[in-house]
Amino acid sequence: MKTIIIGALLSLGLIACSTGKTEKTADREITSKEVSGEQKQSTIDTYMALKDALVKSDAAVAQSEAETLSAALSEEKMDASLIQTVDVIASSSDIKEQRTQFKKVTDGLIAALKANGTEEGVYVQYCPMAFDNAGANWLSRSDEIRNPYFGEMMLKCGKVIEKL
Repeated sequence: MKTIIIGALLSLGLIACSTGKTEKTADREITSKEVSGEQKQSTIDTYMALKDALVKSDAAVAQSEAETLSAALSEEKMDASLIQTVDVIASSSDIKEQRTQFKKVTDGLIAALKANGTEEGVYVQYCPMAFDNAGANWLSRSDEIRNPYFGEMMLKCGKVIEKL
């Protein structure tokens, strides 16, 4: 998987460099040489943005971030069932349903990261009380607990169980 992602990024970089075009983002213009580096981070970055929306219990932002994550996963040719699960989040305004699907997305991404490795420090965190005490994991860039399954209600419920 990592080989496929790197190959796709290199191909994209070569195409982008040969055209010399720039792409506009919401904040600034980036050159084609910057695109491959930006896209390499896109899946983890968009996952984190989705997680943060769930921490804030903001269903509308979660929908938007899920759309972005779906596109990133599609570009990386990730498992179709994982993309469909993200699409459920994007189409739902029910925070409880979004959180249920987020657990499935997280489980899929953890498996992919473990199978293919990651160059950045990503923490696997766990809340034992999520889903009627069945428990659930999520990914974070920080060892500080910010629970996406309960938001403000139980913001710090959980623990770091692993660093990838």
